Amino acid sequence: MEPKALTTMWHRITSKRILKDVSLSHPTLKLRFSIIGNVARCSKKANSLEAGASCRNSWLTLDRHWGNTMQGEFRLSLLRVGLGCTAFASVLAISLDEGLRRCIQFWVIVFPLWVHYLWVDKVSHKRGGPNEEARQAKFESLHARYSPVIRCATMYMRGFYLKAAQLMSTRDDFLPDVYLKWTRELQDEVPMAISSAEAQQVVVRELQLVSEGIEAILTDWHDEPIGSASIGQVYKARDKATGKWVAIKVQVPGSERIFRMDIACLKLFTYWALPWAYENMVEIEKQFQAEFNYMDELRNMQVMRSNLLPQWGNFIHIPEPFPNLCSRRVLTMELLHGEKLVNAVRRQLASFAQAKGKTVEEFEREYLAALRSGKQRAQRPNWIKWKMTIWRWARWILRDDAPEPLDLGQLVELLMSIHGQQVLIHGCFNADPHPGNILLLEDGKTLGLIDFGQVIYVPVEFRIKLAKLVLALASRSPSAVARCEREIGVRRKYYKEDVQYRICSFWMDRDTEDVMQGLSIFDLLLWGESEDPITELPEGYYMVCRCSVTMRSMALAFGVRISTSESWRPYAAEALQEHSLDCSSYPRNRSKSLSCE
Repeated sequence: MEPKALTTMWHRITSKRILKDVSLSHPTLKLRFSIIGNVARCSKKANSLEAGASCRNSWLTLDRHWGNTMQGEFRLSLLRVGLGCTAFASVLAISLDEGLRRCIQFWVIVFPLWVHYLWVDKVSHKRGGPNEEARQAKFESLHARYSPVIRCATMYMRGFYLKAAQLMSTRDDFLPDVYLKWTRELQDEVPMAISSAEAQQVVVRELQLVSEGIEAILTDWHDEPIGSASIGQVYKARDKATGKWVAIKVQVPGSERIFRMDIACLKLFTYWALPWAYENMVEIEKQFQAEFNYMDELRNMQVMRSNLLPQWGNFIHIPEPFPNLCSRRVLTMELLHGEKLVNAVRRQLASFAQAKGKTVEEFEREYLAALRSGKQRAQRPNWIKWKMTIWRWARWILRDDAPEPLDLGQLVELLMSIHGQQVLIHGCFNADPHPGNILLLEDGKTLGLIDFGQVIYVPVEFRIKLAKLVLALASRSPSAVARCEREIGVRRKYYKEDVQYRICSFWMDRDTEDVMQGLSIFDLLLWGESEDPITELPEGYYMVCRCSVTMRSMALAFGVRISTSESWRPYAAEALQEHSLDCSSYPRNRSKSLSCE
């Protein structure tokens, strides 16, 4: 990548393909990328007075822009120091390393935004002030102003920033609505990174088909990808040897190196700006090392098939891989015929929305808002089961031929049970079960599980300690949870029991009122970091937490509230009994006041 790439960044990022609905007249967006262009020009004329004037004028322009928005000498001084450091680093490193260049792009865009948010939060509209409505309105204006900037930069830079947006969108109440709208689209609508012809070239090169051509093994190749993710794209074709339709996952060239650079940059940002997320980023960095070798994913699929299908084969299906058509950057597997589970649920919502005279988007937005405000309460799976049973009997009595709706309670319980068995019994689980990786197959009942790039293997000793923690959480005993969290290897500065209990409960069990106590997720994690910061996490622990939160977040989006410890309790007990350990010291809690409802 040459230095001149930065000078064209603004023109490329405002192309119709990337900016469909973002106004090109957005002043902050134009300003940020005009700065990048001038910094790039400075790198080519670093010894000229003209270059120095160009850079200086750029920073002064940005300084005046933020000066009009943020009043006070302290803020301007802080901004000048940050921008001066960024300018110096840009001129020094812009032509030396692509990783530094991407890191500079990230900081030029994010630093001023972060400063503005921090100023509003800590100074101009402090929490607990006399006018909480003004604080909320100010943040809403910041979200509306900066969401197009972040979206635009994310779509342009791609890499791990796309993946991070996907991760944050799995929880409906983690991001503001204006951010959530476009991050949720990235779960299954990531823009193409390479063309069909380029993907075929990768297949030819990886499978050593230079002389024969791709036609030697595949026919009926479809140029439009059936799936697009942060590091790869999936195409549909027919296996020439068997005549079966297959899905070919092709890794985008250069994505591995870009991901590693981006994660390193985000580690620096979280260490400085979001300390509570730093250890999580360290764990994510470790686990992403295996995702770029599709031969590892091939083995993961084979292990998952052998572990899960004998017991769960009537309810789920995992695609069969084609080992002879796989390599480090190409993965070929059986094509599953169906649709994303999320799409199926939204299609079912259409009838409810139509009955109320609303669009699906309006109905979904109002429903989520009602869940957040407490006006609408998520239902427990058992209650949904009873309603579905009554509905089936009524349909049979009335001889009604109406199509049966999805039993979301049963589907959520099924997925939670499968992942509990993976974690606690098999010791190998998919740490990335986001909604885009779950399909509803054509029969309308069977779930298709795909994407096993982030399968984590945990040793027996860890599973035993984790089983004890799950049982402690199910017993709702703060002292037992604090003790088990410490035994599993979570290191904290003070070991405050109430902080341990609430933070551990959020990650590994539930987010009910006794845990959240009126705080948002972001504020809860900030509270935990300020009261008793985590200094070290055991390997694999965060990925288990992430699996728990992702599954519960998906369930909540479907209107189902579920407890991880209650769902995983049978497998935790089985894990301890399998190793001749007693689980009777963790009695099941039956207090209605502490239930998940």
